[in-house]
Amino acid sequence: MEGSDPPSIPWRHRIAAWWRGYDAAEYYAWRASSEAPRPSMSMESLIPPMPTLSMVDHAQARTDILQRLFGPGFTIPGGPEHAVAMVKPFGLTPVHSVLDLSAGLGGGATAIVQRFGVWITGYEMDPELAELAPTVVSTLKGGDHVTVRGFSPDSFSLRPKSFDCVVSREAMFGVRDRAALLKEIHAVLKDWGQLVITDYVLPTDGKVSDRVQTWLESEDLTYKPWSKQEYEKAFTALGFDVRVLEERSDEHREQIRDHFARFVAGLDGKGSVANDPAHRVALMAEAERWARRAALLEGGELALYRFFVIKPEPKAT
Repeated sequence: MEGSDPPSIPWRHRIAAWWRGYDAAEYYAWRASSEAPRPSMSMESLIPPMPTLSMVDHAQARTDILQRLFGPGFTIPGGPEHAVAMVKPFGLTPVHSVLDLSAGLGGGATAIVQRFGVWITGYEMDPELAELAPTVVSTLKGGDHVTVRGFSPDSFSLRPKSFDCVVSREAMFGVRDRAALLKEIHAVLKDWGQLVITDYVLPTDGKVSDRVQTWLESEDLTYKPWSKQEYEKAFTALGFDVRVLEERSDEHREQIRDHFARFVAGLDGKGSVANDPAHRVALMAEAERWARRAALLEGGELALYRFFVIKPEPKAT
């Protein structure tokens, strides 16, 4: 931290101040004396220097922090209820086959298994999450009905017409060639198969704002998300029947804030989050990631949309 930020400030107050947009020293002084804090000059100035960590330290700490934030097996906001609500339009029964292209650590898939009794084949693009997912899934109820493995969207191929339903949660924006992946999804779906996608989209097809560009750079993305219109064109080109196209930005933003609020409320200054450098680094990285996303959603420079489409049976010729 900066020189004005004494090291005696408890870690829970550092995180609470950072998330709420205050200088840590001022926030701590306010908590101690009830004097109102003043907003900090910049979010970046509140991020402490990051120590050098091994890849193993980083990956294990990151998955631990993600699960503390979002729940066992989860790497994104919403929790089990949201995961189940997302697939309700499918009308799932135990005979349905489901492909999850945003499996994470398996939390969403196991929640769906517990509710509907299906078997789920999961794939995860993030190599760190994909490597640790099988271990996490094995500890979750319903995990015996879920498999998770890593994949690269650029070389993804499965047996045609092998799944009844496909789900993707906030993952497609990280795919360079979305049109190619959607084409592969269309191919693996059976006739009358169903697809639901939630994804970050831009308000227009034009040039992105400076804040969006900064966000893309922070996520190591050299390509921008699609707009809602680009998704519609891609679905139409593949012959999908678009049934639902709705914005869910407000709900998603509230989920982010609720998860972090519960996390901050539970910090006690003890344990690995406070005492282990790897956990502190992971926490600050995730706080920055989700704070940026929430700010862009709030400002209307980014939106979260839900798409529900169906693959009709080909017309007889």
